[in-house]
Amino acid sequence: MNGRRRVVIASNRVPPPPAEGAPWPAGGLVSALLPPLAAVGGLWFGWSGQAGDPDTPPQRTVTPGIDYVTIDLPEQEIADFYEGFCNRTLWPHLHGLAEQATALHREYSTYRTANRRFALALVPLLAADDLIWVHDYQLIPLGQELQRLGWRGPLGYFHHVPVPPREHWEAIPNHEALATAFTAYELVGTQTPRDRDQLRTLLPAGHGEHISAHPVGIDPQRFRQFAASHGADPLAREGDDRQILFGVDRLDYTKGIRQRLEAFERLLLRDARWRHEARFVQWAAPSRGNVPEYQAERAAVIEVAERINARFGEPHPVELDLTSHPPDEVAAGLEAADICVVTSLADGMNLVAKEFAAVHSAEHPGVLVLSDTCGAASQLTGALPVRATDVGSIEEALERALRMPWDERARRAAVLRTTVDLTTAGRWFQEFVLELERRRPGGAPTVFRW
Repeated sequence: MNGRRRVVIASNRVPPPPAEGAPWPAGGLVSALLPPLAAVGGLWFGWSGQAGDPDTPPQRTVTPGIDYVTIDLPEQEIADFYEGFCNRTLWPHLHGLAEQATALHREYSTYRTANRRFALALVPLLAADDLIWVHDYQLIPLGQELQRLGWRGPLGYFHHVPVPPREHWEAIPNHEALATAFTAYELVGTQTPRDRDQLRTLLPAGHGEHISAHPVGIDPQRFRQFAASHGADPLAREGDDRQILFGVDRLDYTKGIRQRLEAFERLLLRDARWRHEARFVQWAAPSRGNVPEYQAERAAVIEVAERINARFGEPHPVELDLTSHPPDEVAAGLEAADICVVTSLADGMNLVAKEFAAVHSAEHPGVLVLSDTCGAASQLTGALPVRATDVGSIEEALERALRMPWDERARRAAVLRTTVDLTTAGRWFQEFVLELERRRPGGAPTVFRW
């Protein structure tokens, strides 16, 4: 930057500072924010992920590009704020999955308490000319809390998850107060125009013009470097030349993992050819293991995979891996896959789809199967679209992908790659910050150096 403003990122979790020479994380909020923030310089503030004494001073790690500052939260606050209200109420309702939600009114007060705690810890770290960019549903009220403590500088928010229909929004405890909290920000970003328009209908009358669609991107060149640095093909099996369908997700009930495996099972039952010519590799990294709904989803995914393998025998058609993989291995796996299957029941964007697109090309094509409920579907028009709740729709797309001729694969892969190369994380970061500054009376644009 030109030194006039420092960008301050506030998010629920803060990534650990990358070790020198180590690859940066793949997927999600961190992979989108980390490269551009490091390029312009700034501060990243949030929860450490640990329980501790809330009166302990923030922990600070200074690196050449980013200052990382974290605070601990009391154990009960983690249970009520993070595991309770955020993950068991807000998350399912925002994804339109009311059957997974619990109505936790008591935890809403802790949600506000935690946001107040974040604000109290952040304010002493701020300079008058900082620009604050708050990220995601855990911290929707943070802007209000910062203003109550006297903050008057640029204040933006980005909503990474979907905006649900009104009936799901109104099932959220204290949804009116939550909607009002959005009005503290000068700019609210959403993943898609659909989410922008929907959020505008949920806010108090007269508000909503400060909401703008800013689809998040990735750093495609860095992701290709991840793939190249890994070397070995993590999906290869000696003597096995079957086409590989690949899913790589957090183990989350919103990702539609069971549905895609069931669709693959139906395909194998209908056409015996694919029992010998296709295998499904599913990586599902552990997620929110203390939350009962996630424990149930883990058991259900295991049950489906074991049932399929027992039904069809050797060589097993499904390979289920419930461990976390480093970013270079994820990149190499996506590059090695013939078909990437992304069937989220609802997803703000889904960056795995963009990462798959980044490591394929007309010369090395792969087929992307993508649910129409992912934000990425509005941009990645070279994908095969499916309805994530319709197992038959997924089954048809899997077979079409497996049968797709080379020239069509190449055309689609070229379209996908061009899209991700034009809509990068750096461009997303820059455009949001510049729009936030333009919305301030007399605000001079920040100058970026990339």
